[in-house]
Amino acid sequence: MYEAISDLGYSPGIEEKQADDSSDENRGAVPDLVVSALNEAAEDGKLVLLDFYAQWCIACKALDESVFSQPSVISALENYVFLKIDTDLHEEVAAYYDVVGMPTLVILGVRGDEIHRSVGMLDPAEFSLQLDELFEK
Repeated sequence: MYEAISDLGYSPGIEEKQADDSSDENRGAVPDLVVSALNEAAEDGKLVLLDFYAQWCIACKALDESVFSQPSVISALENYVFLKIDTDLHEEVAAYYDVVGMPTLVILGVRGDEIHRSVGMLDPAEFSLQLDELFEK
């Protein structure tokens, strides 16, 4: 699966999205589920972290157990509105964000612009540092 995802241009880890990507303007309205999270983030001065997963996804369960349970990640997530999105229940949201594999994490800026994306497993220490750096920008 990782090979197929890599062939599509994605790689495990978190990477900065290119500033010249204009696809955001062509997608239509932001899904209501995400609008609520963006509004909450704006009120609280936070960013939004979307966690796209599925109940049947073993890698998603591993990410929850080995990354999101770590104290350093929990602490870093205090600066984020964390929204888990089941891709089977919210196919339209997954399609809006071009989710092609799971787990996929998408970080949104204050205006709803995608600033980072990761696909696959992450190192908890590296991920928590990246979350802190993104929030401080």
